[in-house]
Amino acid sequence: MSTGHPAFLFWQPKVDYLRLLSSFKFGRNILIFLNYAIWLFFFYLSYLLIKHDFSFFWLLLLTTLLAEIVERLIKKKNFWCRPMFLRHDCTPSGLVDKWYRSGAFPSGHTIKATIFLLFLIFTPLFPLWLFFIIVLPLLWFRVLVGFHYPVDILGGIAIGFFIWLIISFLNITTPLDPYLQSIFNTIFLIN
Repeated sequence: MSTGHPAFLFWQPKVDYLRLLSSFKFGRNILIFLNYAIWLFFFYLSYLLIKHDFSFFWLLLLTTLLAEIVERLIKKKNFWCRPMFLRHDCTPSGLVDKWYRSGAFPSGHTIKATIFLLFLIFTPLFPLWLFFIIVLPLLWFRVLVGFHYPVDILGGIAIGFFIWLIISFLNITTPLDPYLQSIFNTIFLIN
């Protein structure tokens, strides 16, 4: 992709790893698992944060909504397509094709990863070294298979930081909190 920008921002491997992995069943399963594994991890982190302090329920809800809205609005601009489509690859079955047809910028996975990282820096409930061991390979994988360029990851970091900055200083409580916390505690068997 020749954009006049530094080449490393739009770097892609010479090997088409998406096509390679898609060519056999185990590889397709790996693609699906690695795409969704980060969301399971974020769900676990949400659980830890809300269990620690129920006010995180509202912060996480607001950051998630704001992140989704901002990501979707920016991706509608379609600054550039995902690298996988430049190689004429198809969206792997098991992934929602419509989500991948929008622009590549920014990486929604990275926006949420950045938000969670910042929450964990200020509320150390999970080892940061382990967070990086889990998240960085999953984000880098998305570049390797052609879902994103490095610039999409960098954009996701910046956007995630600004969303966290907007939301993190809020202190939200509602009259529903005791009821919601009771439901949360019941679902997760917390005494």
